[in-house]
Amino acid sequence: MMMLTFRGHEVTPGRLDPSQVCIEDIAHALSLLCRFGGHTDVHYSVAQHSLLVARILERIGAPTSAQLAGLLHDAHEAYVGDMPTPAKTLLGPAWRDLEAQASAAVHRALGVVGLMQEWEGLVKHADLIALATERRDLMRFDPDRHTPWTILDAIPEFDGPATEGGWSPQWWEEAFLDRFASLTRYRERAQATEFAAVHLENI
Repeated sequence: MMMLTFRGHEVTPGRLDPSQVCIEDIAHALSLLCRFGGHTDVHYSVAQHSLLVARILERIGAPTSAQLAGLLHDAHEAYVGDMPTPAKTLLGPAWRDLEAQASAAVHRALGVVGLMQEWEGLVKHADLIALATERRDLMRFDPDRHTPWTILDAIPEFDGPATEGGWSPQWWEEAFLDRFASLTRYRERAQATEFAAVHLENI
């Protein structure tokens, strides 16, 4: 069954073709896709979350390649949606397989397969810091009434807000695209510098 994207591509979830993936579709969809199934005090999108993860990585001094990995860690959700974790657990392997296929296609399309693997652990840590911060700023969590989120044991909250800047989905779509462009430029410059250094060593 085909799904029509914002830019007019027809894609098949579960058989996503990298040639049909584009960053404009990703940014647009993520800016409209709610985190936590929409159960936040204000509209809070996956694009906002992705930018927060990249910002956390920048704050802790991670290289730009890690920040790019953080920005794109949920990019596949543009094609399969953002399922709350309890629902993902219920669906089990079927959901994991769907996510894995979409992730692989998106990473190939954007040329970040190695980068995502290299920074997986650090991005996961930043993702948990973002989750702790979102719970603090956007959700009505009461430790005296609600089930503990044990995954956040020993995870610090970010010292900045979960979200800042404009509030419209269009603003966040543009912010996502701008951040992607700037981090990609930095990455390309770093790769060019590294190539030049290796070339000089071999002369």
